[in-house]
Amino acid sequence: MNKRNPSYNAKLLLFGEYSILLGSSALSIPYSHFRAEFSFIQEDKYTDLKLAIESQQLLKCLHLSLEDSGNYKDILDLPRFRKELEDGLYLESTIPHSYGLGSSGAVVAAVYSRYSIKKTSENKLTVSEMEKLRTLFASMESYFHGTSSGIDPLTIYVSQPLLIDKEKKPLVVGIPRNWEREHTSIFLIDTGGCGKTNPLVSKFLDQFAPNGEMNVDAKEFVALTDKCIHNLLNGNTTDFWQSLKALSTFQLKNLNNLIPSKMKAVWNEGLESGSLIMKLCGSGGGGYLTAFAPDHINALEFIKAMHLQHIPVYIAN
Repeated sequence: MNKRNPSYNAKLLLFGEYSILLGSSALSIPYSHFRAEFSFIQEDKYTDLKLAIESQQLLKCLHLSLEDSGNYKDILDLPRFRKELEDGLYLESTIPHSYGLGSSGAVVAAVYSRYSIKKTSENKLTVSEMEKLRTLFASMESYFHGTSSGIDPLTIYVSQPLLIDKEKKPLVVGIPRNWEREHTSIFLIDTGGCGKTNPLVSKFLDQFAPNGEMNVDAKEFVALTDKCIHNLLNGNTTDFWQSLKALSTFQLKNLNNLIPSKMKAVWNEGLESGSLIMKLCGSGGGGYLTAFAPDHINALEFIKAMHLQHIPVYIAN
């Protein structure tokens, strides 16, 4: 590798969970609070040996799957991958599993970055190159989930905010600076349990697109998601908070089964008071919730009063 001991950040899908399945845009950002990096099991290095062995076993199974498919021999240096696994390679990761932060995406991004035969600079990718990478990453990540959009590993590999537009093209974007003049913040709220993606996705599609046709609720969900992304990226702060509250209200009403029971009253109270506006993070059913706060101080007081476990994602200066 060109870089010494590179690390791979987690990712956070700010907007687009589930609605992207219906045709909405999506906005994904790297999140450096959690990260992963390759290491080797050594007697003189402190590590959680049990987790290291589990990671190594997972990598061995992934390697076998990639090798058996026959589709990656001209893309990845699989013999080197196998040799390094024999030498004790594992992925040391702080990214929690089944919490919506891209733990499997980090594995895919790390493996590609380390073993790709034709090196591609992640900082100089064209839209076309990112589309090809996303397809490749989706194929690789399908080992973990059965199906994958490829967005998680692409965001982690590029390590920049990505807009997935209506045509599903990935575009590198920036968040307008005027947000720094606000007293805003974004948190992850821990629900205290893990979520499971596959059964929830099936139920979601049955609810919003029975027989493959979008219903009225599905169209509203897509419209609200797109409004939030548009207003955020264009710096329309007043419109953003209005569209975000509408999206939060919609999810509380129509995706109620994806919100852990103990969080529903907190979600509703934060929404009504305006202290903390919540939405799903990832597939829901557990893991984290994403929470936006118009006023950072009020949000912290609300979090303390509700005894919520939280991690900051963004705090305006």
